Amino acid sequence: MARRISSRLRISGILLAITPLHIGGNGGDPLVDLCLAENGAGHYYVPGTSLAGALRAWMSADLDFVNHLWGFQEQNGGAESSRGHASYVLVEDAPIKETVAEIRDGVGIDRLTGTAAERVKFDRAILPKGTRIPLQITVEQAKRFNAADWEECKAEFVALLQALQEQEIRLGAAKTRGLGRIQLTELSIKDQDLANPEGMIATLRGEGKGISLNALSSTPTPRNRTPKLFIDIHWQPVGPVMVKTEADGIAVDSLPLVSAINGQLSFVLPGSSIKGSLRTQAERIIRTLLNSRISNNSDPNQRFIEQVQNVPLVQSLFGSAARLENNENNSAKTQLGRMGALAIDDCYAQVNMTAQQWNNIEAAETETSLRGALQEANLQGTQQAFHVAIDRWTGGAAEGFLYSTLEPMGFKWNPIRLMLDLSGLGTEANPTLALLLLVLRDLLAGRIPLGYGTNRGMGAISVSKIQFQARGLDSSLGAIHNVTLSMGDFTGLPGEFLSTLTMSWQQWLQEANIGGQA
Repeated sequence: MARRISSRLRISGILLAITPLHIGGNGGDPLVDLCLAENGAGHYYVPGTSLAGALRAWMSADLDFVNHLWGFQEQNGGAESSRGHASYVLVEDAPIKETVAEIRDGVGIDRLTGTAAERVKFDRAILPKGTRIPLQITVEQAKRFNAADWEECKAEFVALLQALQEQEIRLGAAKTRGLGRIQLTELSIKDQDLANPEGMIATLRGEGKGISLNALSSTPTPRNRTPKLFIDIHWQPVGPVMVKTEADGIAVDSLPLVSAINGQLSFVLPGSSIKGSLRTQAERIIRTLLNSRISNNSDPNQRFIEQVQNVPLVQSLFGSAARLENNENNSAKTQLGRMGALAIDDCYAQVNMTAQQWNNIEAAETETSLRGALQEANLQGTQQAFHVAIDRWTGGAAEGFLYSTLEPMGFKWNPIRLMLDLSGLGTEANPTLALLLLVLRDLLAGRIPLGYGTNRGMGAISVSKIQFQARGLDSSLGAIHNVTLSMGDFTGLPGEFLSTLTMSWQQWLQEANIGGQA
């Protein structure tokens, strides 16, 4: 039988993709490893289950309330003893129209050789930055809800919608590698009364009493604010900086990766690429302290897995892949792996071009037509560089080894945005933060190149300043709030902050039996 509902809230808006987005599904392209979800009409979409899962997870502080509102099912010894109820929150599928997906290539790096790891290559389809995702939520007030329950429900949704407006909830896959940051815009809330015929008729017409977010609840719920550190790295390239795209041009072989921003294209450093560079340096620091060797297992798949596992603090900071491990006590397997505490957004160059202008660059067949296409797109600072391998016997150019690269030069780039979530790290929170600061110190000193060709004169950057914004940290760590470190200077951190981290770092070193200091 139908549930008795006295009123409901109809919440609608647009979720704007601040960074690219990947919602996985069984897409129609057999050549792409990680496809986007598509509905029966062939449109990309975000399933209501994906949206509901992300929203419910954000509310998970009070499990009893969450189960009461979002529904639950329990079984105690059989179906006849199960109990629960369906959700009072209905989240609609979100079809996405007039959006062109992009393909990003991913590759694992062998820690021993520094080259692409064998058999660790994949493609991922993404929705570009600026994609608009329609949001439709219905929250039902059941007869079983008393006034206090309904008031708590509205207060929780005020906090949830504010979190969406402030970009605190990420959606989809690879949320710590440049994808999934969204922002709620164009919010509309209607209160629809179903307790009388007039209200029912108005509801059938799609009408209802409009209500603002601030007026939705008279008792706002305290925000679910986890301890986080936001870091903006202001930088500029010293020479050419790019990430190579898989596709080749005609007049030029290697092209830089571009990505869409509201209908325009720009050069981009994916968050996954930046995160990989920082992780490599973090592993180098820890492995040096531990004096640990890098695995050289003869099995290529097992070798890469062993190389990225069991590196203390690095897995807490950057994450580890999900995997199943046999349980010694029974036949069941244990699910391992974790999402990293550090999230890094894609970083875009401050240059725009149309899709047609970029197509002209890719399709240019001669050097003359390439220069013309670059000039038309206002990319005169981008140059075609020629490279050749040298025959070790003759000393001349090796036959068949001439190639060219289109190298972006002279462009300004947006700051690199990092977000460190310290919740869930427990006693490793302070040592993990200390490790990140050691990595940032090396970045500030120019020791960490970014992107493609870093062993061949590319990727060098100059960091002008690093800005910190803290939220929810304790008094000693919170002292880093609003601190800015200038170029080449890493001594400007607050004394109390440095003292706390130094003590935690030294204690971690002693417990790890390293016997040294960094």
